[in-house]
Amino acid sequence: MKETTKKRKKAILGFKEACGREWMVEQLYRIYESGKEGFDSMMLKLGRKMAETIMYIDREETAGPDYMPLSTDIRKWASQSGSVYIGDQKIKKVHHPRLRGPEGEIVLQSYQKMKEPGGFSDELLAKVLRGISCRKYKETVTEAAEAFGVSASTISTHIIKATAKKLQEFKERSLSSFEPFAVFIDTVHRGGDAFIVGLGVDVKGKKMPLGFWQGATENHEICEELLSDMERRGLKLTKRIIWITDGGKGVIKTLKDRFGKKLLHQRCTIHKDRNIQRHLAKRYRKEAHRRFKTALEQNSYKDARLMLLDMEKWRSGA
Repeated sequence: MKETTKKRKKAILGFKEACGREWMVEQLYRIYESGKEGFDSMMLKLGRKMAETIMYIDREETAGPDYMPLSTDIRKWASQSGSVYIGDQKIKKVHHPRLRGPEGEIVLQSYQKMKEPGGFSDELLAKVLRGISCRKYKETVTEAAEAFGVSASTISTHIIKATAKKLQEFKERSLSSFEPFAVFIDTVHRGGDAFIVGLGVDVKGKKMPLGFWQGATENHEICEELLSDMERRGLKLTKRIIWITDGGKGVIKTLKDRFGKKLLHQRCTIHKDRNIQRHLAKRYRKEAHRRFKTALEQNSYKDARLMLLDMEKWRSGA
């Protein structure tokens, strides 16, 4: 415990002098608390991009390209904000393209299907993520559209190219201008696949998805490939970065191999909170969460430690 405290103090010394202790404590807590949210939002952001793409492809197949419409009675209309399901989670403010016919609005088959839970399944999202991870951008677009009944032979080449380019830019964008204060490494499971995800946070608390890598399990080799990919795109991984991970041995091994004794490592408090609650009966979980969160909010390490020790005694009697 003392060694961990020394490392943490050393990492924040420069920032503490410049910004003040209260600001730093607030930023650290906000970073730790919002890490998991950042992972999920990254996955859903990619799902949203693909959902909108599929609907535009569906409209093109129904109405035909602008230079060769299939019917003079069917007209492309502006897009409109709506909601779809990615897996079992409802995503709002998704732009879906519209069509109008002689009798009014023509509802796209893909949009209608995505409005139902499971329409855009976790398995399909996993295929999309797997394809992007392997840099198979055009194939990913085609296969995703086919899952909604759009024939590969009718998909416009320029739509595939435009979408593939956007996916490529997202996956391979430069990270050279991003200066990380902390980096989260975690595993997101989708459709039976494991995706190692990197999420960076700068000194102002701004989050940025850094990348992800697909693998069967959260092992040492997959994590090393993720870090190497981020470095290839310009991210500077230095000994001053605080690394936040769950208890996975593969990720921790990778970081220790790189930084050795200079590694600044923080166990993810969200994972720790969940692990604690998992070992308690349901009637005690809310109180355990409150106690743990209150301890993390303390400005003093001594106060936080006393609260956690008191919580341990309370849990033993629970």
